[in-house]
Amino acid sequence: MLVYIDEMLVYWDLPLTDAQVKAEKPGNKRRRISDGGGLLLEVDPAGGKYWIWRHRYPPTKDGKQQDYRIGPYPKFTLKKARQIRDEQRGQMLGVGINPCGAKRQEKVERFTAQKALSTFESVALDWQRIKAAGTWSVRHASDVLLKLQKDVLPSIGSVPIKDLTTQDCLGVLRAIEKRGSPEQAKRTLGVISQVFDYASALGLCPFNPALSLKRHAPVKQIVEHYPSIPWDEVPELLEKMETNPGGADALTLSGIQMLMLTFVRTTELIAADWKEINWNENVWTIPAERMKGRRGSRKEHLVPLSKQAVKVLKSIQRMTGPDGLIFKSTRTSSGYISNNTLNMALKRMGFDDRMCGHGFRSLAVTNIQERLKIDLRVVDRQLAHIEKNKVTAAYNRAEYWDEREEMMQQWADLLDAQKT
Repeated sequence: MLVYIDEMLVYWDLPLTDAQVKAEKPGNKRRRISDGGGLLLEVDPAGGKYWIWRHRYPPTKDGKQQDYRIGPYPKFTLKKARQIRDEQRGQMLGVGINPCGAKRQEKVERFTAQKALSTFESVALDWQRIKAAGTWSVRHASDVLLKLQKDVLPSIGSVPIKDLTTQDCLGVLRAIEKRGSPEQAKRTLGVISQVFDYASALGLCPFNPALSLKRHAPVKQIVEHYPSIPWDEVPELLEKMETNPGGADALTLSGIQMLMLTFVRTTELIAADWKEINWNENVWTIPAERMKGRRGSRKEHLVPLSKQAVKVLKSIQRMTGPDGLIFKSTRTSSGYISNNTLNMALKRMGFDDRMCGHGFRSLAVTNIQERLKIDLRVVDRQLAHIEKNKVTAAYNRAEYWDEREEMMQQWADLLDAQKT
């Protein structure tokens, strides 16, 4: 006998067979086919099949009709669906359990348990996976995963995300800053904050504890200073770079030399490309997109190359070739050496907590003024400091160019004079 229930065609009280269930084809509308005893096979227009047990609770003629969703076919076979139907009906008739109510309660309890056990690592990796499958480029997804694995997960990964505090997040950032990587700390803060936003949206944590760091204590204020040696320790550093007691490779040592000679930011150095070097003019042009600052306000930066800097670059070219990245690396997803590589080399030379890659900027600005007596405006222009004043920010990229060329050569010569 055929009847209509909720506009879905149902075959009533005709037991199904495995062959019938398997052969059932989708139609234009969703329909339910009865196996008897309230067990229904739901077939949707897309071809999906799902087992449902229709019953009344309380189990009387006045009870409310309910649909207990058992699960999809073929994961749940006809035999398994009947077994679950019989078990649920037995509990309902025997001890008065509401099957649908018990299932909802179980789901709530499972979610509560999952919420309690959701660590920062599990949530962060889930967030990264979803983003990577979406709009992120392969390279960006890899960079974010590397940030998490390197700096964040070892520290707070195993902690339930609901228990993490602003101080926990701050501890991660301070550890990054301590090794001389303020920009990395700033980017990592952004990643941490996005993970908490994702967790908050899922109901896994009540609020974003990293948000107050972004609003009230940005990383550039958290960072107290970049370790930089005093002038009287420069001969020691130069001697250690020559004898190489830490066993750094030649490319890393050359990178430290270039930081000392050009005092660019480490992020600007490590991603340098040979096409940026003008050998005829002895000028390195750092593209605007690799400079510090907000998008749209960045400008390319010109670095005059002293004779010593040119010599170092030519030695690097013999190691890495004339094309592509200057500081090539097969160990990183970016394809170039990391900021940490340079800082670890300094540490192994005995300069841990005394010198970092960014510290060469402090070393240069202080001693160029004190020892070479060069105008601060010239030094500042070469440092490519971000100018907040819109009028002065409009200055030409080659402002004080002659003075800057002379200054860079004088600085290189001054460093040479410190070699013992």
